[in-house]
Amino acid sequence: MALLPKVSVVIPVYNTAPLLARCLESVVRQSLADIEIICVDDGSTDSSPEILDSWAERDSRIRVIHQANGRQGKARNAAMSIARGEYIGMIDSDDYIPEEYFARLYDAACRNGADIAVCGIVKQKHLSSRSVIHFTREQTVERAEDKLRTMHCPPDFHPVNKLYRREMLERLGLRFAEGVQYEDVMFVTRALCESGRMVTVPDLDYVYVLNPTSTVKSRQTLAKQHQKYVAHRDMVEYLEQRGVAVDRRHRTITVRHYSLCGVCLWKIKERGRRRTVRLFDVLPIWSYTV
Repeated sequence: MALLPKVSVVIPVYNTAPLLARCLESVVRQSLADIEIICVDDGSTDSSPEILDSWAERDSRIRVIHQANGRQGKARNAAMSIARGEYIGMIDSDDYIPEEYFARLYDAACRNGADIAVCGIVKQKHLSSRSVIHFTREQTVERAEDKLRTMHCPPDFHPVNKLYRREMLERLGLRFAEGVQYEDVMFVTRALCESGRMVTVPDLDYVYVLNPTSTVKSRQTLAKQHQKYVAHRDMVEYLEQRGVAVDRRHRTITVRHYSLCGVCLWKIKERGRRRTVRLFDVLPIWSYTV
């Protein structure tokens, strides 16, 4: 019987043809060769499906799922449902990783008996880049509050730059919300709070490409604003129910905002059941209870 892979790599794909080859190249060249790569074509309308099928023909570790568009949550869930690895890692198809990425995350997780191994993130735009999270030493973290603080969560809810023990995800029934944006907020919050030990991996960074065509960077429609509000509200309520302290600034939730030519005209902010309308997001002009 074939041995199970050490790591299952989950890659949701939607219309990222210009950047997809770089992402796949960085994964197939990993120094940890004992991996499976599950790519989910989420109803792409560009050449992404053909690129995926071509790479799968060249590398037997790559498995491709083609499905109707259901957003990233559904795509990641589809891959996780067939993943066989001891650990699961996630990569967005417009990003890429260094050659030793999974080897170092997997080694740290195994040596420390960790449910989650994490590394830094570098955000890249054109020819510039900036580090948003970086670790200089290996450290194990066990308290929920400490894991959240270490990962800058909130406000950052990156499902990438992490390696998750598959058994832990299955035991907790952790899956992404489907059909909505900001699906990663509750997934990452629950993973950090309900998992066991987490370990940080020093001097290792996931490269997060700021792609202007991605769903994260797309225009803020009213539906998208509402989905962000619901995700933020659910996260705050979840943490408060678990007795996890939430910083005052993160307990204030944006319900809706109105902008013109990139300038914020006014916002509706909520804390508890109290909402406040703020002119230019500075001057409170009206408050009411919901």
